[in-house]
Amino acid sequence: MYQIKIGVVEDEMVIADTICLALKKLGYEVSTTSPNYQRAIKMVEEEKPDLLLIDVNLGGGKDGIDLAEYIRSKYQMPLIFLTANSDAATVERAKKVKPNAFLVKPFNKNDLYAAIEIAVSNFSTTGTLTNPMEFIMVKDGYDFIKVFLYEIMFIQSDQNYAVLELKNGKKLMVRSTLGEMYEKLPHEKFRKINRGTIINLQYITRIQTDKVCIGLNEFTVSRDVREELLNSVGVK
Repeated sequence: MYQIKIGVVEDEMVIADTICLALKKLGYEVSTTSPNYQRAIKMVEEEKPDLLLIDVNLGGGKDGIDLAEYIRSKYQMPLIFLTANSDAATVERAKKVKPNAFLVKPFNKNDLYAAIEIAVSNFSTTGTLTNPMEFIMVKDGYDFIKVFLYEIMFIQSDQNYAVLELKNGKKLMVRSTLGEMYEKLPHEKFRKINRGTIINLQYITRIQTDKVCIGLNEFTVSRDVREELLNSVGVK
């Protein structure tokens, strides 16, 4: 569990440096700045950022939209387009890539934070998790935290919050309903077993008639989900 790393793809170095400084003040980790398509791809491959800020109008050769199309085909991460006075054709191309947010120049630190919050929220809601190192982005206070799915043992409802119980013994309280949290998770790995509990199937240690155990933690299983749960773990 750690704060997200952001990559900046911007060919105007003064703007790039300003963005990186703002990101660091907001508490984010920042990857190496990339001024063009090729350098950006190398940065993504080597540094593996969690989110990319991409200037649409990169100078020379392939532009930011070409880069976004490539990233979409190879990786799973939120993308934010940085735009200025783009022509209508460029805007239409950009929309087809379906970025998770747009940020119009000039912008300030608050605009940057808002765009990142929107992008992460959109990605967490609509992103499809297929990578072995699957993760979700959750908001912890003013920060976004990257939580790998294998870290989550179970999640319980606490009024307007979801409490994630992690493998390392820590708890993470997220302002979200249990239903909203369940929609972000792959259901072949997680099951909502009652109105207040989601479990990670890989951590089940014992199944009883109407209960399931994860280590020393025991949870009641609703009658209508018990058969589905048994099928999920290969018990007929």
